[in-house]
Amino acid sequence: MKKLFVLIAAAAFIAPASVFAQDVKVTRSEDENTITVVEETPTATGKVVTTTVMEKNSVFTNGFWHNWQLSAGIGTQMYYGDNDWKVAKKVPEMFVFPAIDLYLTKWASPSFGVGLGFNWAPFKGLYQSNPVYQNGPRALTANFIPNKVTLYDKADNQYVSEKLAYQKGSYLNIFALAHADLMNIFGGFKPNRVFDIDAYAGGGVVFGFAESGNVHDASFNAGLMNTLRLTDQLRLLLNIRGALIGDAFDGEAYTGEPTKQHWLGNHKFDGQFGATLGLTYNIGKEYSKWHLAERTSVYQYDKETVEKIVKEVVEVEKEVAKPEVPEVWFHINFIIDRWDISKKELINIHAVSDLIKSTPNTKYLICGYADKQTATPAHNLMLSENRAKAVYNVMVNEFGVNPDQLVMDYKGGVDYMFYNMKELSRCTMITSIKE
Repeated sequence: MKKLFVLIAAAAFIAPASVFAQDVKVTRSEDENTITVVEETPTATGKVVTTTVMEKNSVFTNGFWHNWQLSAGIGTQMYYGDNDWKVAKKVPEMFVFPAIDLYLTKWASPSFGVGLGFNWAPFKGLYQSNPVYQNGPRALTANFIPNKVTLYDKADNQYVSEKLAYQKGSYLNIFALAHADLMNIFGGFKPNRVFDIDAYAGGGVVFGFAESGNVHDASFNAGLMNTLRLTDQLRLLLNIRGALIGDAFDGEAYTGEPTKQHWLGNHKFDGQFGATLGLTYNIGKEYSKWHLAERTSVYQYDKETVEKIVKEVVEVEKEVAKPEVPEVWFHINFIIDRWDISKKELINIHAVSDLIKSTPNTKYLICGYADKQTATPAHNLMLSENRAKAVYNVMVNEFGVNPDQLVMDYKGGVDYMFYNMKELSRCTMITSIKE
């Protein structure tokens, strides 16, 4: 069948050039890990076949100016400091608008990247304006205090004496980030994926600007960029993010705040949380495109090549494959001056008979032996012959071995064959024959 297939293929290649007067044929197939594209280009004497195999989950390393992203959004956010928990039931009052995000990301692979983030928003918080709270063991100096103090009149009764007042200003958070594309990591790389999730985290510095003076502190940032594909270069962005900021940033860092009064008491960080809606734009050379790792092979099929292939196939099929000969080595023992087979040895003969029948293309030698030291040479020759015949007859007549697979021989008396024990030389050996 294989030969017939090759000959038919060869006939097609050797056909007149008019047979190949057709367009390039392209065949595409894919499995879980690869995409295979086969292009067949006809020539006057045959055809050229180009096979390209692309790895779905492996891409070529990109250049520095490739695969950059610029993301921008506008939305709302809140700052949560040491006094802001006192209006926890009115959390929506702490959100400000607008909050502006700007991110620049360089993707080193479809799954991992690095970048910078910028976040600006008005600062809105609460501080204790009662002079009593500016002295003694809980002395503090609040930041973001406006020239005109505006009291917050919605606090619970237990906080009225603190005369909570609004803080006012703005702050800019600048941070370095590491990015991980969760969809590519857990779902495999897909260049045309519609929905994507980018998880990021990193640290930086937050700067505060107010009438009472400027401040700065450290920040740790994390978030999720959820994007929806609009075009190859443009995606709709929903950015949900948060940050931990040094407790002293707003000027209110209580070291003795009783933890039983509120769940944020005595924490060493303030918090920031927000969400923005915007766009992500792919910039740089070839913007968001990634080149899948691939390997290409090109073969020229013409008349001479096909004739050579056909000749080689014919030669191979002429050569008869030699069967693999199993390694067989069996020892059948006899008592002194006897050639009848014990029931114990019949079990071994039965086992080797089944093996011989399972390898019909292999021949086996049955050779008899006797103990040289026990009798005369003539008597030992007779013993070895009878022992060989006894095993041969049992294998053929009782266990159904094909006699054409068996070759019988006998050697008469021999010296010690095994372990310097003359008793072990009274035997018949069954071995496979290597031709």
